[in-house]
Amino acid sequence: MSNEIKIGILAVVAVVIGIIGFKFMKGQNVFSNDNTIYVKYDQVSQLSPSSPVLMNGFQVGSVADVRLDPEDMNSVLVALHINKEVRIHKDARAEIGTSVMGGTYVVIGKNKNCDSATCVADGGSLNGITLGVLGSMLPKEDINEYTSALRENLGGMLDTVNQKINDPDPNNKIGQSIRDLSVTLESLKRSTLQLESIMASNAKNLNTTMSNMATLTNTLAENNDKITGILNNAKVFSDDLSQMKLSNTMSKADTTLASANQAVKQLQTTLATSDKMVTNLNELVTGIKNGEGTIGLMLNDDQLYKNITETSAALSKVLTDFQEKPYRYMPLKSRRKVLKHDEKDAEAEGKN
Repeated sequence: MSNEIKIGILAVVAVVIGIIGFKFMKGQNVFSNDNTIYVKYDQVSQLSPSSPVLMNGFQVGSVADVRLDPEDMNSVLVALHINKEVRIHKDARAEIGTSVMGGTYVVIGKNKNCDSATCVADGGSLNGITLGVLGSMLPKEDINEYTSALRENLGGMLDTVNQKINDPDPNNKIGQSIRDLSVTLESLKRSTLQLESIMASNAKNLNTTMSNMATLTNTLAENNDKITGILNNAKVFSDDLSQMKLSNTMSKADTTLASANQAVKQLQTTLATSDKMVTNLNELVTGIKNGEGTIGLMLNDDQLYKNITETSAALSKVLTDFQEKPYRYMPLKSRRKVLKHDEKDAEAEGKN
């Protein structure tokens, strides 16, 4: 046998197993020929395929399919698979019940013995009704009795509760709690009205605020890349700052501060020296004003000033005479020649 044939057989077996498993998951018995009975309902209370079909509490089948009736879209058509050994009378009805836990099922009710003429055949139909939770738990003839008893007991209980609530006794905790609750609800009502008034009066401001928030959000979204870039740059700067050799920087800063301190000290020394020189200069000027020393005597002696003035005037005459008559001051000139030149000068002055 070739590998292709083996693969083909394996594929067929897998398909068959898949079909059988699918039908089994739906609650269908693959290896038996059940009768199919159809029931029409107005509503099915979430009945689904594989839900059990019960008779006297015993499962006699399962729900095979639930779909809308193609001839009447307001009705639901349910297909039931019933064991062939179970005979169901045509007058029986399929009742949909609901358990307290929420599960749904179908109960064959009002069934009775039948023969081939009165039993539902394969492909036949039954009447269907939907029961509520109470109808599923109680027989129909007992429902009125239970509801009447419940109504009477509930009425008495409500009267007792109402009397207890309205009792003004201060020890009546229940009544006091109800009254406190009423006051609280009234306060809550007033607060709600005030809140509605505030909301109505500030609706425009709220709309403006929400609009601004939307604009801000859109702006942030549009500039997301820029913001990311700024954050990345800040991170890089922080990393670079943390990796710097701060010890060397601090050492250089300390050296700079020490040099600055030394310069300040030198400046202080220089200023002290300058102060001392200014003090000495002030003392010298004071001494000169007081006539102390040579310069002081010269500045304060009037006769010396007159002598210097007269000397200066005489020196000025000599220089003028030297400029005008330099021959007088030549050592090689004879006295006679000098006189001769003087006469010429005198004649020249007379003519002028």
